[in-house]
Amino acid sequence: IECLMQFNMYHHYTVDEHSIRCISVLSRIERGELREELPIASEILKGQIDRPALYLACLLHDIGKGRERDHSELGAEIAERVCARLGVDDATRTMVVWLVRHHLLMSDVAQKRDIADPQTVRNFARTVQSTERLKLLCVLTVCDIMAVGPGVWNNWKAQLLRQLYRTTWQELTGTADGMSRAQMEQAAREAFAEAYAAIAPPEEVEAELGRHYPAYWLGFDTATQLAFAEMKKDAKPGEILSRIIPDPDHDATRAMFYLEDHPGIFSRLAGALAIAGANVVDARTYTTRDAFATTVFWIQDRDGKPYEKNQLDRLRRSVRRSLKGEWKTGDELKSREKVKRRERDFTVPTRITFDNDGSDIFTIIEVSARDRPGLLYDLTRTLANAHVSISSAVIVTYGAEAVDVFYVKDLFGLKIRNKTKLKGIEARLRAAIDGQQPDE
Repeated sequence: IECLMQFNMYHHYTVDEHSIRCISVLSRIERGELREELPIASEILKGQIDRPALYLACLLHDIGKGRERDHSELGAEIAERVCARLGVDDATRTMVVWLVRHHLLMSDVAQKRDIADPQTVRNFARTVQSTERLKLLCVLTVCDIMAVGPGVWNNWKAQLLRQLYRTTWQELTGTADGMSRAQMEQAAREAFAEAYAAIAPPEEVEAELGRHYPAYWLGFDTATQLAFAEMKKDAKPGEILSRIIPDPDHDATRAMFYLEDHPGIFSRLAGALAIAGANVVDARTYTTRDAFATTVFWIQDRDGKPYEKNQLDRLRRSVRRSLKGEWKTGDELKSREKVKRRERDFTVPTRITFDNDGSDIFTIIEVSARDRPGLLYDLTRTLANAHVSISSAVIVTYGAEAVDVFYVKDLFGLKIRNKTKLKGIEARLRAAIDGQQPDE
C-alpha cells in the first residue's frame, strides 16, 4: 500500500498516508483535542479499552488494498499474521482481526440503511455481539472517515453514527432506556401530543394522532411532525404545500412537502429538486391514513453544504415552478451535462442488490452508480413505472459514486420476493442509469 493511489474522487490521500492520518486522528482524540466534536469517541478513550488493538486496527485496516480480493477479508488475514509476528496476545489479536474485517460495517449501516428501522439495529448488533467491539469499532470508524480528506466528516455523519451507537448499545445491554418499537412509537406520539396541544384544541390533536401509521412516528422528529400538522390546515385539493428551511443539526437544508398521495409523487419531487440544482442526501416519505403524502428531503448545494439563507427564496421559487409543470423534468435534466469533465476518467461500476432480510416490512434496493444530475429522479421514476412504492430513501455520495438505497413495497404493501420481478426491476434500473429515460 506504500504510495498506492486510490483512483476515485472520494479519497484524497494514498493508502499509506490515509492509514497514518487515521492514527493521527486517534491520537488527537486520546489527547482530548476533539472532545466537543467527538463526545462519544472521546469518552470511550477515557475508559478501559484495548488500546493496542485500536491502534493496530487503525494501522492495518486498509492493509489489504491493491489486490483483487475484498480488502477487508484479505486485510484481516494479513493482520492476523502481523499480530503473530509482533507477539500480540490472543485476545488483542482476535480483536484486531475482527476490527479489520468489519471496519466498513458501522459506516455502511449508518449511512446506507434506515437506522430508525429496529431490524437494522438488531442485525448490526448481531454482528457486533459485544459492547467492547462496539466501542472500538465506533472509534475506528470515526478515525477512518476523518482521515479520508478535508470536508468529508460533517454533522450529518456524526449524528448518524451517534444514533447507531446509542441504539446498538441499548440492544446489546438491554438497558432501561432501551425501548421496543411499540414503546418508541408511543413515546413519539406522546411528545407530539404534548407539543401540539399548546397550539391546537384537543379534537385536532386526537385527529392528527389518528391520521398516521406507526412508521411516521418513528421516522420524523417532533418538530417535523408539528410542521406537517400545521401544513395540513392550509391544504387544498390538488395543491402541493412546501417548506424549505435550514436544518443545521443535519448539516443540510430540510425540504418538506405535503400533498395528496399518488404513484410517482416521490419521483416528481426529486425531479423538482434536481432541476433546482439541489443534491439530496437523505429522504423520507410516509402516507397518511387519509391518503396524503408527508415527504422530507434533506438537501445540500452543489458544494455539498447547506443552503445559505439568502439562497432559500431562489431555491423555493425554482422548486415551485418545477412542481407547477413549467418545466418538463425529463427534458430539462437530459439537456444538462451528465458527467463533470474532471470525473470522466473515473470508472464507476454499476451495482444493484436486493435485500429482503434487512427490514421486517420492506425490500431494500441498493443502487451504486456514477453520480450525475437527475440520477435520483431517473431511478425513482423507474421504480414508480415498475409499480414499486418507495417508503424512504437513503442517499450517499462518495466523490463520483452515488449509492441510493430505497425501502420499498409492491402495490399490495408487501415485500418483493418474486425473482422474475426483481430481475425485471434490475434491468429497468440499469437502463435508466445508462441514460434510457423512463417513460413520462
